Amino acid sequence: MGKYPNKKSGRLGFDFFLNKLALIAFTVLGGYFVYTAISTQMLDALRIGLLCAVVAVPVIVVWWLSLTRSKPVRLAIGSVLAMIFCLIFAVGIRYINIGMDTLNNITAEEDETSLMTVYVRSDDDRNMEDLLDETFGTLSMTEANTKAAIQQLDQEYKTTLSTKAYASATELVDALAEGEVDAILTDQGHMSVLEDLEGYENAMDGLREVKSFHVVVETENNNDKTSISKADSVFSVYISGSDSRDSNIMATGRSDVNIIATVNTETRQVLLLNTPRDFYIPLARSSSYDYPDKLTHAGLYGVDESKDTLAQYYGIDIDYYFRVNFTGFETIIDALGGIEVDSEHDFYSTIAPTTIHYTQGINKLDGYEALYYVRERYAFVNGDYQRGINQMQVIQAVAKKAMSPAMLTNFTSLMDAVDDCFKTSIPTDLITALVRDQLANGGDWNIVTYYVSGTGSSEYTYSIPSQKAYVTIPDESTVEMAKDLMQQVRDGKIIEDPNAEASDAPSY
Repeated sequence: MGKYPNKKSGRLGFDFFLNKLALIAFTVLGGYFVYTAISTQMLDALRIGLLCAVVAVPVIVVWWLSLTRSKPVRLAIGSVLAMIFCLIFAVGIRYINIGMDTLNNITAEEDETSLMTVYVRSDDDRNMEDLLDETFGTLSMTEANTKAAIQQLDQEYKTTLSTKAYASATELVDALAEGEVDAILTDQGHMSVLEDLEGYENAMDGLREVKSFHVVVETENNNDKTSISKADSVFSVYISGSDSRDSNIMATGRSDVNIIATVNTETRQVLLLNTPRDFYIPLARSSSYDYPDKLTHAGLYGVDESKDTLAQYYGIDIDYYFRVNFTGFETIIDALGGIEVDSEHDFYSTIAPTTIHYTQGINKLDGYEALYYVRERYAFVNGDYQRGINQMQVIQAVAKKAMSPAMLTNFTSLMDAVDDCFKTSIPTDLITALVRDQLANGGDWNIVTYYVSGTGSSEYTYSIPSQKAYVTIPDESTVEMAKDLMQQVRDGKIIEDPNAEASDAPSY
């Protein structure tokens, strides 16, 4: 009898061929996972070796189980394991790439912008085209931004705008109300200071926004993007929380959170120094003939102005900045699944559009509630001082939650939030070096907080020279203590003095 082809044997041969292709793909994926992890530069030699060993074990086992056609059970087990580890490798590669893309984005250099806006009186219904022949009031202290905005409008509408400069936002609003100008063109940041001035708290209610657009802020960026060396293991970071409601993280705005982090990587010591938003100090841009200003106003001129102002005031070098605006603050905490803070007081928010009650003790907060927790000051006798304490609490709570295993369940959404909400001048290789050192050496960090304080007063300011505003006159004894604490960290001393953690509120 003639012989018929062995279809079963042919089928097994085809399956065997596909199995080998799958094994090769599995091995390549495992190798790419190792390569991706190593390319982050966050792993030391020991952990690279351990990672290679951990990946090699399942690869060898799967190959051993799959290299025979005579034992289908082994083949099946090998195939299942290959699929499981392929999924693990793929997810690992995706998470690493998302994390590194986010890190590269937040450390990438980017121009600061200012949100320029054209306002008219609230009862004026004219649009931009109707205003082109009118006179626009502008701020003289933001001449560069105003010039860029006028050029942009001139090009867009093919016209030449007529302008009249004023020294402050109050004079600008008064000029519009009195008919000296028909519209005003200024940045939203300077208009936001009106809410803190007596008689102008509701000035924005009398204005209507006609057009808003961004212009690039002209700054001298002297940030050193070189990583610290072993011999220079101390650096300082200015942490800024801007109250700009603009979704653009690089938009200028008042800096309500002003913290200097002094870091010593050798001793694993961090000092977080909080300076109140209303601290009355000279701006870096001002001359000896100008009024000092509230620290929060420095942010109107860019994050570097805030950083340089604090560096000048404390007589130190501040190497980098780390910036978050309140628009992103809410998103980040929601992506973390909320945080817990231990409130020192029982209070209601006086500024939130809805009722929020914070109880004394542990509070579980979502992003919205945390936002108003760090912004609140009017509910406290010691006002801005207590807000500084609350800001520190939230920063520590976010850091704690971000380092917990629970973060992995929200990893993608958290990275999306961080990408849009954080910006730093800390170079990527410094961050990866710090992570690598922490993984290699372990150990806890000693984090100490300190708050400078002062007394309330009413003074003229650089940004509003025509009217007095509430300010905090610095208590020089607390300032000197802050300088001494920062020097101790630089000198490698471990701060254990309980006075380094402010416990007594200042008098107001």
